[in-house]
Amino acid sequence: MAKNLAQQRREEIIQAAHKCFIIKGFHATGMADIAREFGMSAGHIYNYFPSKTAIVEEVISRGMEDFYKNSCALQECQDSYEKTLVQVRRVMSGFLKKERVALSLELVAEASHDPELEKVLREADVKARTHLKELTKRNGDSPKDWALVDMGMATFEGIGLRFLRNPDLDFDAVCELLAERIYMPREKLKQRLHQLENQKS
Repeated sequence: MAKNLAQQRREEIIQAAHKCFIIKGFHATGMADIAREFGMSAGHIYNYFPSKTAIVEEVISRGMEDFYKNSCALQECQDSYEKTLVQVRRVMSGFLKKERVALSLELVAEASHDPELEKVLREADVKARTHLKELTKRNGDSPKDWALVDMGMATFEGIGLRFLRNPDLDFDAVCELLAERIYMPREKLKQRLHQLENQKS
């Protein structure tokens, strides 16, 4: 019971901080602001998180867990365009939330003059890039291997930015195009391997 209550409190603090970061910005938000939004004293919050950055680290950690789960699920369903599309829709419905995208942009902007926050975001980015490279089985270490991973990440991050700039973005069309880009390279590879086998026989 105590563990569940502590987890609930942490969740409430994170939600309060999330709201404050978006409204006031990360730099302008103090623990007192988060406490006011949370409805308790700043001292109470320090029982759960030692600093604002620690709260952000928790948010990023949760985001990374979702990232690992979603990227693995996409990889596993690439044998079917229909399955790929269903998974892309599920991922993007969670990814394209205004509050989530806005917070990401706020943290990236703040990291440009906050070394501690920049370090946290940088470490998360390295983990994400390495995971994707391993997942796509690109075992080389050439600039092109890493560039392919960066292009994939930039695509998703860019869609998030476009969603903020254009809230009327056609969700279905975007998901269909993404599913095609994810599925078709695998299908073309299968066709190419089949052609090579026929040439040998």
